[in-house]
Amino acid sequence: MQNESTHYEKFLELFLQHRDRLFSHIFSLIPHEADAEDVFQRCSIVLWKKFDEFDPSGSFLAWSYGVAVNEVRNFLKTRRRSRLAFLPDVIELLSEERLSNQDDYSDRMLALQDCVDQLRPEERHLVRIAYWGEQTVKEFAEATDASLQVMYNRLSKIRRTLLACIQRKLSETLRHG
Repeated sequence: MQNESTHYEKFLELFLQHRDRLFSHIFSLIPHEADAEDVFQRCSIVLWKKFDEFDPSGSFLAWSYGVAVNEVRNFLKTRRRSRLAFLPDVIELLSEERLSNQDDYSDRMLALQDCVDQLRPEERHLVRIAYWGEQTVKEFAEATDASLQVMYNRLSKIRRTLLACIQRKLSETLRHG
């Protein structure tokens, strides 16, 4: 029983560590969020069922991307209704490209988080509203008696600040790494 529990815990640890990247990868291959969520759920089940096949000396993320690509292919075969479906070869190329860029992605995400943390509280709040859906920018503008254009101008300035910060952090990482 202990062995089964340890196996389950290891799967959960790896899955939770890479869950967001896996969903993002699936969503990059399937244009509709609800469809991507369905594929992600199926992929999660397949990953658990096939976890015995995972080689612990390898990359869980790479392995899960391979499973995800197969699930995306299966989804697209059964749902030919969408005109925005990629051909299987394109899905494979996109998947390989995304996997090869994972280190860069991780560095950028860490830099982004550091840069967001450096924003003033009101700027962080506006970023959360704009990108994490607490409310729409329009609703926030109305609630604060600000014009929508003012909010968009603030967001544009914040984005430029974040971009400059991220570029600075990445160049520092290259020089020191």
